[in-house]
Amino acid sequence: MNMKKHLLGALLTVPLAAALVGVSGTAAATEPPASPEVTAAMQPYLDSHKLAGVIGIIADKTGRIHYQNRLGYADVEAKKPIREDNVFWIASMTKMFAGAAIMMLADEGAVSLDDPVTKFIPQLEKWMVVGEKDAAHVLLKPLVRPVTVRHILSHTSGLTGMSELQQVTGSDSTPLKARALSSVTGPLQWQPGDKYQYGNQGMNIAARIVEIISRMPYEEFLQKRFFDPLGMTETTFWPSEAQVARLAGAYGPNKERNGYARGGIGFLTKPLSDRGHRYPEAGGGLFSTTHDILRYGLLLANDGELDGKRYLSHAAMEELRREQTGATKVNYSLGYHLRNGMFGHDGAYGTDLSVHPQTGLVAVFMVQCPGPDQWAARDLFLKTATEVFKKIAP
Repeated sequence: MNMKKHLLGALLTVPLAAALVGVSGTAAATEPPASPEVTAAMQPYLDSHKLAGVIGIIADKTGRIHYQNRLGYADVEAKKPIREDNVFWIASMTKMFAGAAIMMLADEGAVSLDDPVTKFIPQLEKWMVVGEKDAAHVLLKPLVRPVTVRHILSHTSGLTGMSELQQVTGSDSTPLKARALSSVTGPLQWQPGDKYQYGNQGMNIAARIVEIISRMPYEEFLQKRFFDPLGMTETTFWPSEAQVARLAGAYGPNKERNGYARGGIGFLTKPLSDRGHRYPEAGGGLFSTTHDILRYGLLLANDGELDGKRYLSHAAMEELRREQTGATKVNYSLGYHLRNGMFGHDGAYGTDLSVHPQTGLVAVFMVQCPGPDQWAARDLFLKTATEVFKKIAP
């Protein structure tokens, strides 16, 4: 390994506030070191302008951060190194909270995964399924089975990725109620349960069900049930102006691949802080920080419990950890990816939380890359983190 690059990675590695942010929530004086292996794995992505800045955390379920790497820049033009307090658009990682919110209500007996969606939103009884389709006609057929809560959380409902309303008005410019009801205008593409197609529409319907059952706005439910008690103080659908100022820039290689090209978050409406005209996008609208994502990872790693408070039952966690796509056998649960024995989720710009239930590994990868290299970098980080963790796990 090039020693100069290794030293550069170490210099750019600045720890979180403490090596321990775990089940006790207390801080330790010892600062977590950078992993030389992670530095060696990630540095080529920075050197080739594929990524501008990366934070990688390798922790265990007690909350001990064994390694923390910070490499590169949050703002290339201003030469601002990536920092602990940078805010990231976590995009589809938002889906984890839709699944967890439904399972929390399931624990309370308010909903079952096999409940028809129409139990909560009767207007969706008008759903039809595409039976035949070509350039000249579309033949719609009735459902042979109901769309269930399990279907909408596992991307097996037959829904397209976004509703027709969202395609016209934008992903976050209409309330969840309107988005859920508008799903009937675009027919289901297949019978519920027959196929898997990833998208956001089902998550928004699930979030609307949370609103109906809890009788509070979805964002309020997440705030009261998850974000506040977990100490996730920076996680929000509406980053403030101060948070936007700390937003890590999104960079990928330029056309010549000899420098960076800066991207934006075209998926969401600007200004991001506008609570009057923007609404929660349950499939991809949240912003967060490394600290907050690690806190949620510790909840997952501890079987739904953290700091002496139980959020989700063991039975609920079992549902989140197992494949839920039926005959399609896609490695997906209820708003959670299943990958190499780990579960969690990633986001469009490369952010990722992965938890290994057996070993207790909690791996957090924070980056903002519009593409196309974020997934290869994420996969290499997770492979490296797993190998590193094997050497230190008890």
